[in-house]
Amino acid sequence: MLAKDKEKPKLAEVVSITAHYLRNPLTIIRTYLEALIFEDLGKINQKQKEYLLDALENVKRMKETVNQFLDIFLVEEKRYKMILEPAVLGDLTDEVIGDFSLLTKASNCEVFFRKPKNLPKVLTNQLKIRQVIENLISNALKYKRIGRGKIEIALVKSGKNIVFSCKDDGIGIPHKDFKKVFTKFYRSEQAIESDPSGAGLGLYINKAIIELSGGKIWFKKNKDFGMTFYFRLPIAQV
Repeated sequence: MLAKDKEKPKLAEVVSITAHYLRNPLTIIRTYLEALIFEDLGKINQKQKEYLLDALENVKRMKETVNQFLDIFLVEEKRYKMILEPAVLGDLTDEVIGDFSLLTKASNCEVFFRKPKNLPKVLTNQLKIRQVIENLISNALKYKRIGRGKIEIALVKSGKNIVFSCKDDGIGIPHKDFKKVFTKFYRSEQAIESDPSGAGLGLYINKAIIELSGGKIWFKKNKDFGMTFYFRLPIAQV
């Protein structure tokens, strides 16, 4: 019995295997939904589009959660490694904003992106830094206040780093919870009320990605509404 027990996979391993098997089907479902929404297969009416957009948002959330569980397994096992390479942060940000265009319109939210010309490249992992940007924009959309929303994204050069900022005018984070923001499974009471489906893993994983890139992530509460999240990445020596 003891020998058999030793052969049983750990819970973390089961989560990892399950996440791997779920990612591909979710990607296929997302592709089909986007084809329908963009009317690649024929015209659809407004009600059909609303239903498809809702389905697409939920598929994206499911895939995000699957990726988060896989990442958390790697972080906990100290196996979260990244190949760093020079990357154009402005181009990656433009791509992510484009990916969210349907959801931002459906959420009655406008995204503004400000970046200086000819910014130097940063040293990071392109796939993982996209994940960080996606998470920050996704949070800004999920936790917006009722009515029209605004997200302001900017890039600036600061010494030997490029600083990314994502400012929203949403529900914000209570000051009493500031120390918990980057901890695993943290979610404020307001966030749970606004979106009960979240896992509270995104910012914890963001912190791991940024720090493994040699950078730093932080935030501040805005004077009026919402939060601004920042991260900095080192400029690539090319």
